Amino acid sequence: MRLANEGSRRGAIALQISDDQPVAVASSASAVSAKARRDPPRVRKPSAVHEQCYAPTPDLASHEAAMRKAFGGTVSDEFARLMLGKLMQALRPGPWDTADETTVNGALALIASLEAKTELEAVIVVQIASTAFAGMKMLQLSQRHLEEPYIEVYGGYALKLLRLQLDMIKALDRHRRGTQQTMECGTCTSTRESRGSLEL
Repeated sequence: MRLANEGSRRGAIALQISDDQPVAVASSASAVSAKARRDPPRVRKPSAVHEQCYAPTPDLASHEAAMRKAFGGTVSDEFARLMLGKLMQALRPGPWDTADETTVNGALALIASLEAKTELEAVIVVQIASTAFAGMKMLQLSQRHLEEPYIEVYGGYALKLLRLQLDMIKALDRHRRGTQQTMECGTCTSTRESRGSLEL
């Protein structure tokens, strides 16, 4: 029980400044790359054992707009709230499971990075994030006791989930490309669309 409690407290790791090292100045290249991307939506989650989320600032409207943007640019607040609820269910599937603020915001950052353009794509990216975190959880459980039953059962689940994650990433890519297929042969590239024409 003590080991289980200690394992549940392990989470995100923040970088710290060593006392004997000088403070480095961030390079301009990293600053430019950071400005090129939008900040992902964030939530404030005071407790890891429930699903109550709050806006990090009093400007609720802007945070709801950022959430709608992350979930496919939807115009429906209900859809964005539903997707956040589904994500929370995946991160905290049982009443004894936990999902802290850092984990939830990390999952939201992953979802925002996939840049869903429609509600359908938003459903797919939530599934990708859900299987990614569930797969890493199963991988952690497979190494907790380093005994064959744990490695075989939890490791098998982890492998299936991570493969499913890759399959859904490929499915999202196929959906975005539509019916268009590109074949490259040496220096010659041909594109075949659903109407059956061939362009060289």
